[in-house]
Amino acid sequence: MIQLVLSSPFLNQDLEQALRYRQAEDPLVLMQDAVVAVVAPEWCERLAGIPLYVMGEDLRARGLSCRIGMELDMPGLISLIAEHGSPQTWAG
Repeated sequence: MIQLVLSSPFLNQDLEQALRYRQAEDPLVLMQDAVVAVVAPEWCERLAGIPLYVMGEDLRARGLSCRIGMELDMPGLISLIAEHGSPQTWAG
């Protein structure tokens, strides 16, 4: 199951909860304010080795670039959902 996180990990515990809930094969998708995690060293370390996708449009909207994971666009997200099924959404 895809774990889809929308909120900044600095404002609530959604990313933390998604990491505890996810199975080893579950992809993690960061979008909206959650994308800030990929530029924070402590989160980059925690997210290493996880199948991680980051919405590129949300990164660019915040003037950020991806340090970890793979950038994803909306068609890519739709394909990922088609492959893995409906996501578990974490949205504060």
